[in-house]
Amino acid sequence: MEPTVYVVGHRNPDTDSVCSAIAFAELKQRLGHGNVLPARAGELNAETAFVLRHFGVPEPECLEDATGRDLILVDHNERAQAVANIEHANILEIWEHHRLGDLRPSGPIVFHCEPVGATATLVGEQYYLHGIEPSRAMAGMLLAAIWSDTVNLRSPTTSDKDRNMAARLEGLAGVDAGFGEQMLQRKADSAAQRSADDLIREDYKAFEFAAGRVGVGQVELVDAGVLATREQEIREAMRALRESAGLLQIILMVTDVTAGASDLWVEGDGLERFERCVGPLRHGRVHMPGFMSRKKQLLPLLDRAFSDADAPA
Repeated sequence: MEPTVYVVGHRNPDTDSVCSAIAFAELKQRLGHGNVLPARAGELNAETAFVLRHFGVPEPECLEDATGRDLILVDHNERAQAVANIEHANILEIWEHHRLGDLRPSGPIVFHCEPVGATATLVGEQYYLHGIEPSRAMAGMLLAAIWSDTVNLRSPTTSDKDRNMAARLEGLAGVDAGFGEQMLQRKADSAAQRSADDLIREDYKAFEFAAGRVGVGQVELVDAGVLATREQEIREAMRALRESAGLLQIILMVTDVTAGASDLWVEGDGLERFERCVGPLRHGRVHMPGFMSRKKQLLPLLDRAFSDADAPA
């Protein structure tokens, strides 16, 4: 009997991470690999749970330790974002749309990375390249993931490939753009009601730079002003996470999807580096008009700010 291969995304999973894993495992099964199963690397957020319920798709198994596992990774390729003990796993493939990270499998593997808005776009493409039409449920998984990661195709990360794939999947999934807006509202409502710690961690990723590790959380809201009265509480949670995780700096990207802009809330050391490359802080925050993407817009600035370990902070 062949060992089980798990398709799994990053910690603090978002909709693209979970739904891409589900759809890719389904594709592998339809190609004759019955030992491939989807997994998740954490609890589902409100948006993802809503999507799975709507399309009648079971919640994937939660994978907490990668030791000795055969894995296909989706939506990440950095050690800090992966399942615990990823260095002791057998990584078979990586399907990704972010920067090249620090995971280094011991042998040659399939590694597919493109600058698109969602990993689900690449997974959907594989269905059609193999001549397989996604079922309604899998089309729904892929479409929801694309809408989620591209903020309903409004993010600057959105590519023509994302738009074309979304259009192709809509008819199969039986939903239209209104469903994408429902998803966004679920995410926004949930974020406003969550505890400060959950709010920071729900869409949180840690990045390794030469100067140290920087944690970046992102929360997407229809009206960013709903967090104004909770800033002190949220900043206390940011400082606690920074200390417990040994971070150089922690940033919360509060994105107003209606205005198409973000406020960056910053705590930690190296503030001069941040200001030099991102912008001057006022009361620990900076307003960034047009900023909606952590991957495409913020991360390159942080890379420039923290790429030199010896530069003065």
